[in-house]
Amino acid sequence: MKGSDIRIKLLTLKHQIHQILLEFLASPHAPIYVKVIGVCLAFLLFVLLLQIVSLLWTVLSFHRDPVAYLREYYDPLTPRHVDTSDFRTSDDHVFDLEAYKEELFKLNEFNTYLSDHLPVNRKHKDPRSESCRIAAKRLPPDSDLASTSIIIVMYNEEISALLRTLVSIVLNTPMDSVKEIIIVDDKSSRDELGSRLDKEVAQFPFAKIIRNTKREGLIRSRIIGSKAAVGKVLIFLDSHVEVLQGWYPTIVARVMEDRKTVVCPVVATIDHTTLNLVSDKYTGIWGAWDWDMTFRWRAIPARELQRRGFDDSAPIRSPAMSGGIFAIDKEYFWEVGAYDPGMKVFGAENLEMSFRVWMCGGALEINTCSYVGHVFRRSGLITQTVTGDTALQQNTKRMVDVWLDEYKDAFYAAVPGNKNVEGGDVVSRVLLRQRLKCRSFSWYLREVFPDQPRPERDFVGYGEVRGPSDTCLDTLGPGVGHQVGVFSCHGKGANQFWKLLASGELINDNLCLDGDGGNPGRSCRTSVTD
Repeated sequence: MKGSDIRIKLLTLKHQIHQILLEFLASPHAPIYVKVIGVCLAFLLFVLLLQIVSLLWTVLSFHRDPVAYLREYYDPLTPRHVDTSDFRTSDDHVFDLEAYKEELFKLNEFNTYLSDHLPVNRKHKDPRSESCRIAAKRLPPDSDLASTSIIIVMYNEEISALLRTLVSIVLNTPMDSVKEIIIVDDKSSRDELGSRLDKEVAQFPFAKIIRNTKREGLIRSRIIGSKAAVGKVLIFLDSHVEVLQGWYPTIVARVMEDRKTVVCPVVATIDHTTLNLVSDKYTGIWGAWDWDMTFRWRAIPARELQRRGFDDSAPIRSPAMSGGIFAIDKEYFWEVGAYDPGMKVFGAENLEMSFRVWMCGGALEINTCSYVGHVFRRSGLITQTVTGDTALQQNTKRMVDVWLDEYKDAFYAAVPGNKNVEGGDVVSRVLLRQRLKCRSFSWYLREVFPDQPRPERDFVGYGEVRGPSDTCLDTLGPGVGHQVGVFSCHGKGANQFWKLLASGELINDNLCLDGDGGNPGRSCRTSVTD
């Protein structure tokens, strides 16, 4: 039955009740007090029917055209973060729009002013390859997909970005299999993320907000959301993404096919300044890491391309995941140890889960037929301070001590400042590893990531390159042709973590130190004296 038919029937019923009431009042046999009571009851019934009609019409309107319905309730022109009086010019007459835009930019480290003026229902072209479109025809029908719970953790998120996330889900997802969208608000401090956020989210009948009573950080907030989830598959999303056409069925079907496979979509870049989707094609990379335990994107090696039969619709067996966006069977999520509750805020949880899944009998894949656009902030993640600036160091310490076995020495050589960090009690995670009968880290390197250079095999030396006065060789910024220099040694690896290869190359990340003026066209192979 169509929504308009239901509405007509309800209005007809209301009319019939009205007629009965009129006949009752005209009756000469009914006492006056009965008539008064009858009028009161009829009035209450009438109000109740109006509420039912309004509620049904709201739900039906939402499902018919959710974006048009939501747009009625969303006013992007209302300033809400900063006092605009601070942006008057010296003559106090002209509003300095550019200064205002920059102040909004600093709030979220992306173009907030533009975000507030973009439609929440913008559409992107289908990024999938032809082979992915063909493969999609072989997927189970939407009605057979497992139920899912989509979990989004947010902290001081821009409402317009969050709305685009939610509306993109509605537009590009078979909603019949989505049990719920759980938004975990990690005790945001902005006023508009109170009642206004409640009003916005209330327009989605399947969405709900869980509000943390204290700051928990991303990792523990995801655990909180997972405990509340009722779907058979958990899908974790960031709060500033836009899911694209065809993103959902292929990852859910893959989890249904193998419950121990964790599936990540291709993460396409949404530029933080223009908010345009700038990389909507898969560029042949997978998740990797360096010995300072920082996540890296790397080119897929030839062996993996051959394993896939050079089929760009085949999943990639990735050594690691970036961690923000993935799907996992809910029961398996808890069986394999969920997240480490001893970790704080965010950081290192993606590599910890990557090692744990692979070493404990699961698999990690990138599904190249599923795309999710993600706003990468100008200055990376907004700092979420719960226990100080050492959260990443503490998390990494816990991961290394539980999962790296004898290779932890390689990490401490790369990041000497982390050796004395207090990571907390890891007994429960060690017992988890024993209970799951997980393999060794050397097995992981041999079977999952044989392409990873190993200190004992491939490096002449690695770590800091120290100079006088406690200074270290530092990249001073990423990029080919960028000039290196020296900076105070910080003991955290990253831009001060260098590897000397037997070939004479001195490399940081995947960039080589070039003694020929940083000519990007020149071979990276140099002599040690360069």
